Amino acid sequence: MRFSWQKVTQTAQSVLFGPLLSPLRPGNVVLFHIGRSGSTVLGDMLQQHTRIFWDGEIYRSILPTGAANHDPGGDPIAYVRRRMRQAGQRYYGFEVKFFHLQQLNKSLAAYVDDLERLGFDHFVILERENYLRKIVSSLIAHETGKFHQRKAAATQAHQVTINVEQVRIDRDEKPLLAFLHDYQAQFVELERLLQARRMLKLSYEADIAADPQLAYRKVCEFLNIAAKPVDVRYVKTNPYPLPDLVANFGEVAQVLAGTPFAWMLEEER
Repeated sequence: MRFSWQKVTQTAQSVLFGPLLSPLRPGNVVLFHIGRSGSTVLGDMLQQHTRIFWDGEIYRSILPTGAANHDPGGDPIAYVRRRMRQAGQRYYGFEVKFFHLQQLNKSLAAYVDDLERLGFDHFVILERENYLRKIVSSLIAHETGKFHQRKAAATQAHQVTINVEQVRIDRDEKPLLAFLHDYQAQFVELERLLQARRMLKLSYEADIAADPQLAYRKVCEFLNIAAKPVDVRYVKTNPYPLPDLVANFGEVAQVLAGTPFAWMLEEER
């Protein structure tokens, strides 16, 4: 194993000076989403800003590979506290998905309270209103191994078959309609919890799909900082109509017929 003085020095600086710098930090921000919602392109733009340290999905590397509700051990809030030291005098920001909290055995209400006590004073919700599109995108990503699309790369449609009785994504398995209802309920609960807090609500369809810079500018305004010029380095991974992406589109349409989610078959919204 190679010994690295640079790593030792960086670690020492983080331990010694991180807590000292934290009172000078302008604030902390957390972004909630369900994935496949434009968080990668938004986070990449925020990380390019000189006044923001964007840490991304910090729990992804420590979560177990097994089923949901399996405790990986450790304190998720203490983990955030340790990572915050990297920000120095910049805003510290990170992302969390609802299923991350399920695997960490942490309720949404308790988690929001804990973050507030830790000094998080800005809460951002990024919702992809078309949950069906999110599910299709997740299935395609897992089949192809391609989760993100750089701007210069070419895209190609990939079809998946949705097992409407047992969808396997987000380290969970349940019927298609159950996923749709759960996503809706989670966003409703989160908005309720954040009503009395400093909150910004973003929509993938309105704020990212056509121009990700719009979401970036809204976050900068929310943090009360100037929106410095940044590059959009990621594009849509699946910019195709749903019938071109779902092999059993007719079966899916039958399942969603007469439900509040039927519109998701026809439009991005």
